[in-house]
Amino acid sequence: MKKILSFLKKNSGVLLCVLGALLLNITIELLYRQSVSAVLELVKTRPIAFLENVLIIAFCLSLSLFAKRKWFYAVLIGAVWAGLGIGNMYVLTYRVSPLSAIDFLILQLDWSFIGIYMSVTAFVLLAFAVLLLLFGLFMLFRKCPKTPVQPVRAAITCGVLFLSLFILPLLPTGYGFAGNDFKDVINLTEQYGFAYTFTRSVVDTGIDRPEDYSARRVNAIADEVLRTETVIAAYDPNIIFLQLESFFDITHLKDVEFSEDPVPYFRELKENNASGYFIAPSVGAGTANTEFEVLTQMDVHMFGPGEYPFKTVLQEETCESLAYILKERGLSAHAIHNNTATFYDRHLVYANLGFDTFTAVEHMTDVEYNEIGWAKDSVLTKEIAQALDSTEGMDLVYAISVQPHGAYPTDSENRPIRVLSGIEDEDYRAEMEFYAAQIREVDDFLRELTAYLEARGEKTVLVIYGDHLPAFEIDETMLTEGDEYRTEYVVWSDFPLSDEDRDVYAFQLASHIFEKICINDGALTKFHQRNAESGAYVTELLTLQYDMLYGDRIVFHGVNPFEPTDMRFGTKPIRLQKATHRADRLTAYGERFTPYSVIFLNGDAQETVFVSENEIYCTTEELPEDARVSVRQVAEDGTVLSSAGVP
Repeated sequence: MKKILSFLKKNSGVLLCVLGALLLNITIELLYRQSVSAVLELVKTRPIAFLENVLIIAFCLSLSLFAKRKWFYAVLIGAVWAGLGIGNMYVLTYRVSPLSAIDFLILQLDWSFIGIYMSVTAFVLLAFAVLLLLFGLFMLFRKCPKTPVQPVRAAITCGVLFLSLFILPLLPTGYGFAGNDFKDVINLTEQYGFAYTFTRSVVDTGIDRPEDYSARRVNAIADEVLRTETVIAAYDPNIIFLQLESFFDITHLKDVEFSEDPVPYFRELKENNASGYFIAPSVGAGTANTEFEVLTQMDVHMFGPGEYPFKTVLQEETCESLAYILKERGLSAHAIHNNTATFYDRHLVYANLGFDTFTAVEHMTDVEYNEIGWAKDSVLTKEIAQALDSTEGMDLVYAISVQPHGAYPTDSENRPIRVLSGIEDEDYRAEMEFYAAQIREVDDFLRELTAYLEARGEKTVLVIYGDHLPAFEIDETMLTEGDEYRTEYVVWSDFPLSDEDRDVYAFQLASHIFEKICINDGALTKFHQRNAESGAYVTELLTLQYDMLYGDRIVFHGVNPFEPTDMRFGTKPIRLQKATHRADRLTAYGERFTPYSVIFLNGDAQETVFVSENEIYCTTEELPEDARVSVRQVAEDGTVLSSAGVP
């Protein structure tokens, strides 16, 4: 017994790390799964995976063994993991996908989330809790006793735990990680636990080099599929992709009855035009990844779990895209989004995807907002019209909507469409009715847009699709058909097109549309059109994606043929015509000012009041003789997008 007690005493730090990690992991999984039985099911069906999660946290805690104030650093590390678990639980209240490392890159330094994703009261309580935690950590640091460091023991402990993290996933057992060939963050977390998935989202980014990657392999794919003759179409129409935020035909909900059809025009479009299921890469969130798949024709699941290529590789690299492909045919390329330009770093990434212009909400006039602060989609008709008018030739327009975005309120009075049966929970019913009101307005916008395009008289193809299901707890058992990854798409045109209906993955949509109008330009366009039924489709797509973004670009003969564009913000520039100073007011007069227009005086931003599209002003007591006045469009996070000076 003495030997056992002596052993336990000598290794108390290690044992406490493991025990603490076990308790933390159980707590984190309880917060995620909201059920003791669900946690027990994970332990029963995947004990090796559960142990992997424990060892990940234990390894982090073991780093405290290198410090004299071991308890302080152990508590600090534990608090970080507990905070991640609580953050994950909170994130899941307004979306379906769990918290991952990329969320911290997406997070913007503004307060717009208050009132949309978090009430003011909840934010105040959170701030108080954080301050209390920081105070507690400060007091613990002061009071925590110092103990001798045993560097050899600490190094051995950390080393054993670290090696175990690599060994466990390789064990050939169905109770571990065998057969884990997916990187979808929702399934990954459900199957293998939060700590494991979050850690993978930190360290596993980009596309892993395929085992058989070589010039010979890529050339074999290219010779067979890619280097086919490019079709010369008789004409090129305007091509508009309209990505609708969280747009979903809620009459597909099983046993739920509404007082009226929320999307009658969208249903009419489906009946009269080619349509099908659109298989999105995510559920309830991930707009930018749907966008990435459609624009690049790449499968985002070949990247790291939870990764957004907009926030990683496309920050620095250009990539073959619909914009680059169609610009080779003489079309101009415009991106439009009635949300802030800097979200997902679109203001940087779109230049690497070949767009000539990008019109975000900062450059839009006459924008209406719904009661939770999202811009209404009706403004997009005018913006699409301006994009088409801005050039003499044909155009690619990629427009992204935002109006039906969550989180959905429970106290809205704007609920003209009622749930008659099928949803008993009062809050859920109120949220669904608010959502129904939003998609009804989007449906009206679609009617207005198609009427405008038809009256315009230019040959135009309009592709409409939902980027993912809304952030409700919906799974395939609740749907009349399909599953939670399926929205719908429809192809409208003012000239005859094939009416073939086909279900497509997001990365297959463009090649399917191009096929209808006799376009096969682009390496991945040819690949999808020629190879979609091949047994080697997935592995060859992986090889091509790696080669194009991370490899030797063998498919492009060893060079990157795509240069970043000198992208302009807005199809019509902001103009400053003159500035006047009277009393203590500096007034700027011009064209196309918006609430995001800010007066700068000698390079310093002034608190600016928006009066109209033609007038804004700020208060300043004195105006220096050498004053330089400019007006800049400033995003919500403070990023300057464009500037206009006095001529």
